[in-house]
Amino acid sequence: MATNTRHNTRATDTRVARDGASGPPDRRIGGLAASPLGRGVRRVLLWIPLIILVLWTVMPFLITMSISLKARGEVFADPGLLPDSPRLDAYREVIARPGFRGAFLNSVLVGFGTAALTIAISVPAAYAFARFGFRGRHLLLLFTLLPRLVPSLGLMIPLYQIAVTAGMLDKRLTLVIVYSGMLVPLAVWLLVGFIQQIPRELEEAANVDGASMFKRIRYIVLPLALPALITIGVLAFREAWNEFTLVLVLTTTPGKRTLPYELYLMQGIQGIQNYPAEAAFTILTIVPFILIYTRIEKYIVAGITTGSVK
Repeated sequence: MATNTRHNTRATDTRVARDGASGPPDRRIGGLAASPLGRGVRRVLLWIPLIILVLWTVMPFLITMSISLKARGEVFADPGLLPDSPRLDAYREVIARPGFRGAFLNSVLVGFGTAALTIAISVPAAYAFARFGFRGRHLLLLFTLLPRLVPSLGLMIPLYQIAVTAGMLDKRLTLVIVYSGMLVPLAVWLLVGFIQQIPRELEEAANVDGASMFKRIRYIVLPLALPALITIGVLAFREAWNEFTLVLVLTTTPGKRTLPYELYLMQGIQGIQNYPAEAAFTILTIVPFILIYTRIEKYIVAGITTGSVK
């Protein structure tokens, strides 16, 4: 009888200990984190930074859009986001501007040329860093980032002298070469991390079948590295699309200049600014890029996150 009593007591204690360990968290540690109040506080603490970030990002775009739909006299007289009488006069003025269409075409050509040349140079360089174990590889890869530390203002005079000496001043090809040189270090770093994630066994199997190095890059590495290539292309295109200081130095005729310089010229000689037209100009240059970015955003995120892992 005593033995049965001790056995039942132990079973009861074991059950109580198990139930207490697996019970709701609020019974063991106060339950603030699992209570409705705790979950609400945690949700608010998560949402507040996100809302601030969204407002910080979207508000300049909304303000610019609002200004572009107003008349000149309404910009300061009506500071609200919603214009009383929205109009498209500023957009018509910008599109009718003689230099806008030429600058837009130049920006597109220079942007795509920069993206193509950057990818063409960075792919073999990154493959060599990722697959070949030569001496000083890590130190040399670190040195490739040094050009990114030099601001473009510090390169203006040397690049101008080189362009004049080579007879390449006032050419779109010069802009493509210069922009690509600025982007190649970053592109190599992204691609090295991405190529290192590709299993070597795939290339070894292709090598057994007689595939050369160039065929392995063409049919194995490039298809698998497509997110990184798209990321590099977008970054290169954006760099060429937004660059202003080097366009100011390396071009001399309006027919060879890109959109940032054309926007700079919209300020009149007397210093009287047409804010609605400038805002419309900005929107017309941003919207195409945003539309393209939203279509390939998932590839860009995959390329950046994978390429950041060494």
